[in-house]
Amino acid sequence: MDFSHSERTAYPRPLVFETHRDALQDVIEHLDAVRRVELRSRTLHASGDIEQVHRWYGTKAALPMLVRPFVREELLVWTQRTTWDEAAYTATWQIEVPGLGQSIDCKGTNTYHEARKGSRIDVAGSFSFHPERVDEMSQIPSSAVPMVERIVVQLVVPLIKQSGAAVVDYLKRSGSPR
Repeated sequence: MDFSHSERTAYPRPLVFETHRDALQDVIEHLDAVRRVELRSRTLHASGDIEQVHRWYGTKAALPMLVRPFVREELLVWTQRTTWDEAAYTATWQIEVPGLGQSIDCKGTNTYHEARKGSRIDVAGSFSFHPERVDEMSQIPSSAVPMVERIVVQLVVPLIKQSGAAVVDYLKRSGSPR
């Protein structure tokens, strides 16, 4: 299932891009749905691209109340691999959830644009659920797959929106010029 989100900010593109890339751990402190983020690795490639691996630890705050008792803690931990291309102002990412094994594919690209009086970020991603890839999930009927994908996307998009707002809050608190 594909998803997208676009947002504008009064801050310049280079600053927003660098804040997402370099200050993520500080930015995310203000999201209820995330307990913490750990930078696991950062690699500078000869091309100038920077590859980062972050481990995210979520909370049940983003989940609907009805679902919370059924979601195990290990499903609220995920790894995000991101390649930052500063020349193109893009961040290409993929997410793995260790508790779900190979049953999901989640990836996308954030594109940072110059915009009048600031910048715009376009997020384009996709999420697909493949229970047949994991023995423990093979009993999940294929008819349930679209529902699972819709539910997950309905959780992911608000987190993306909140992350963008958290960057703006962080920049305001740090006194960054617009």
